[in-house]
Parts: sequence; structure tokens; C-alpha cells
Amino acid sequence: MFFSAFMIDLRGITQIYKGSKGPVEALRGIDLSIGAGEVFGIIGRSGAGKSSLVRVINLLNRPTSGEVIVAGRDLTKLNDNELRQARRQIGMVFQHFNLLSSRTVYDNAALPLELAGMSKDEIRKRIDPLLDLVGLTQLADRYPAQISGGQKQRVGIARALASNPKVLLSDEATSALDPETTRSILDLLRKVNNELGVTVVLITHQMQVVKQIADRVAVIEAGRIVEMGRVIDVFTRPSRTSPRA
Repeated sequence: MFFSAFMIDLRGITQIYKGSKGPVEALRGIDLSIGAGEVFGIIGRSGAGKSSLVRVINLLNRPTSGEVIVAGRDLTKLNDNELRQARRQIGMVFQHFNLLSSRTVYDNAALPLELAGMSKDEIRKRIDPLLDLVGLTQLADRYPAQISGGQKQRVGIARALASNPKVLLSDEATSALDPETTRSILDLLRKVNNELGVTVVLITHQMQVVKQIADRVAVIEAGRIVEMGRVIDVFTRPSRTSPRA
């Protein structure tokens, strides 16, 4: 599959943390380009640097060095206000849903728009179609305790899409789900990609997740990209570095 432009371009990314026994190099010279409209998988074992990498993409973690270019803007060069605006273009879905128990399905999905100061009418025009997209229209008035894990993740996806982002980061979003629910959530992410044109980045330790919907995949080990290419090529090329699931 060919993508005409890069939505995400990481150049020379390093991430060094202070550890109890000295500096810890979590990311080591990462160069990674992801096309607009692509579904891209980043896979690695626990501790490989996946979480550090995904948090660099939206600059929740500022890299020690390197450039983070999203939608043509280097996020590392933005001031605080500009960065807040830029982050609205990057939605994120989490493993443990992070829903507010006191808010309904609708209100959880609407939260980013409320925080942005949108009117109730504007919010409804945005959220109603999203709940329809993720299949939760009939559950809009339910609370998190009244819905399943897969439905909670669908709320998380609707919430992540509320600000009309260009990029959707999925950080182990299916790890807490059973296989059947995982497949349905991955099908939904592909639907979001196809219908909304959102670039999707999947962070996972499960090859099956990448195999189901990703166009390309990068394998990360010890903070480095050790393999990258089309999913079919990475699967069929023997590599001792590729995680298996």
C-alpha cells in the first residue's frame, strides 16, 4: 500500500531517563515515518520501549533529542499553548479505558469537547454520530459499571475521536479484552481508519493484533527499531527479534 505523505515523522529520537543506577536509555536513535491514512503497528516485548515511543508521538514525554513532526509541525518547537492545540489532532485509546464512573457513556465521550468550551448543541452534533459509529447509540445513558469491557473501549474510542483528530494512538487498547472482543475492536479501528481517514498507530505486544489490521509494522527492541516493513514481509521473514503471540 502506498501513502503519499507522512502524517508522523520521528527523526533521531532518543529518550534518557534518570534511573536508580544511572541513566536509562529508553529510546535510541528512532527514525520512523508513518503515512497519512495508514494503520501502523509498533510491536515489542515488555520493556522494549513501546510506551516511551507512543508518549513521544503526542509529546506527553519530551524526547531528550530529535524531532517529532505530526501533520507537518515539529511538536518539540511549539510553546505550551501551541502544543495544547496540536494535541487535539492526536487522540489516544488506553488499555484500561480511563472512563469516569460518574458520567454516562455520552458524557464520557463528550468530555474533551466540554473541556474545550463547546456548546451543548455543538457537542451533540459531534457526539451523536460518533456513538453511532462505535455502535453505542442505544447505550448513551448507561454508566461504565453497566456496560462490558468491549463497550467501555468503544466509549474510549468515541472520546478519542471527539476532537476530530488526524491521528489515533492505540496503546495496548485490546490487551485487557478476550479474543472475540479484541477482533471486534480491531474491526472498529479499521472502520474508523476507512471512514474518517484517521491515521491509526497500534502499540502492542501481540503479533495477532498487528496481523489483523496493520498495513506496516515496526519491531522495537531495547529502544531501537530492529525491523520494519509490510506486515506480510515481517511475518514471513525469520527474525529472532520478532515477538510472537
